[in-house]
Amino acid sequence: MDFPHFAPEGVALGWEQPLMVLEYGLVPGLRPGRKDLDTMEEQTQHRTTSSGRLRFVLGKQATDVALPAEVPLADLLPAILPQFGAEWVEQGADHEGWVVQRLGEPPLDEDRTLAELNLLDGETVHLRPRAEQLAAIDYDDLVEGVGEQVREHPGAWTPARTRWMFRLGAGVALLLGLFLIPGAGSVGVQTLVSGVLALFLLAGAALVARGAARPQVATILAGVGVAYATVAALLLVELLDPVATPMIRLTGAAAGMLIALAIGLLAVADAALLFAGAVMFSLVLAVTGLIGSLTPATTSQAAAIGLTISLIMGVFVPSTAFRLSGLTLPMLPTGADELNEDIEPIPHKMVTERGAATVGYSAALHVGLGSAQSLLLPLLVVEGHGWSMVLSLVIAFLLYLRSRHPGGLVQRWSILVPASVAVVANLVHIGTEQGQLGRLLAVFVPVFAAGALLLLSAERLPGKRLRPYWGRAVEILESVTAIAVIPILLQVLHVYATMRGLAG
Repeated sequence: MDFPHFAPEGVALGWEQPLMVLEYGLVPGLRPGRKDLDTMEEQTQHRTTSSGRLRFVLGKQATDVALPAEVPLADLLPAILPQFGAEWVEQGADHEGWVVQRLGEPPLDEDRTLAELNLLDGETVHLRPRAEQLAAIDYDDLVEGVGEQVREHPGAWTPARTRWMFRLGAGVALLLGLFLIPGAGSVGVQTLVSGVLALFLLAGAALVARGAARPQVATILAGVGVAYATVAALLLVELLDPVATPMIRLTGAAAGMLIALAIGLLAVADAALLFAGAVMFSLVLAVTGLIGSLTPATTSQAAAIGLTISLIMGVFVPSTAFRLSGLTLPMLPTGADELNEDIEPIPHKMVTERGAATVGYSAALHVGLGSAQSLLLPLLVVEGHGWSMVLSLVIAFLLYLRSRHPGGLVQRWSILVPASVAVVANLVHIGTEQGQLGRLLAVFVPVFAAGALLLLSAERLPGKRLRPYWGRAVEILESVTAIAVIPILLQVLHVYATMRGLAG
């Protein structure tokens, strides 16, 4: 049987028969964004030697097509459909386009390649209108059907989850040693034990990552090693200065964590995403502790400065994540002679892989920053100074406004959680200082009203299209709130009182 072949120009499929490149215009009904063959060819300029033959069924017709396995299915559909005749191409304009299905399964993801979809050589798939997808096959055995649903449930237990159960159990068991170190003798002995264990764990992580090629196990060992190094640094500060202030202890612990993270990153390069968030966390705490150690600032004042710095750092998280992924934007041309520079197409695989890395780095950095803010915000409330509490609430409000920017689940929650921690800390502090009636009026009524408002918003706001001026109003409010942090911070630092004193 002669199989029709399809390959974009510049793509080798690995056999010597002449390749046929179809010439066609826009295919009606196909997914938007795949305009024509030229666009498809630009996105698939990389060479591939892997291929597969699939049988496509459309209506009563069937045809076998040899396809490259490393090209997204959406880029191949415009060349497959004309194999069945021009009338099928025209019919695509009458519905929402075409989908590819295995018998009895949901449509295949058009953005994935044949290899990613695990389409086997010689497999049969069906082309169907998007609005008339193949229905699922009915079960003639109830027990078999229920059993299949149980096995394919997202929460079903798998060998991979068993493996992770043991790995997490090992991590917890190793971390339990942190609670046993305080009873290991003098502070010097405790410091020595925790430091030696940290070195052994980091060295073991390097051996496992480089020798056994087990990045998950190496990451667990490195993470536990970082924890022991942090405790060792904290004990070292206590050994050198038993009366050290909390800020000095915080600085020492954060510095030890940063050093251990740097070693762990060199040892286990595959854990870069996880360590990026930890570096952000320890960096914010180290800066805050350093400010509290080298200046006469109190704990709440140092926390206020550290939080302000963290708000500035949060603005640069997206661009930092983009750069960490290895992507760079082309330079804008400054003259006609530069218009032909940086116009080469970027390989699809590189863009998808590094794009996913960008999302991962963004999530890790947001989690690290949010974790540090969640620890520092309550420090503004503990001492109970009025302006410190006001600053914590203003920062919380600013974080709530900023949470609308990121589109990722982890990123958004990483901003919402510290803001909520600040609000709860203020409510708890206010409630403990009030009597029963005051607690009822100052805490319970506002919390109850906020809960009712959130429930109402959950029903009304999601998916609702707002007027553009509302978005602009929120942007202005965010800018005003961000600017308001500075004068309130100066009041917390007693700058105004100092200036009045200097003026006499």
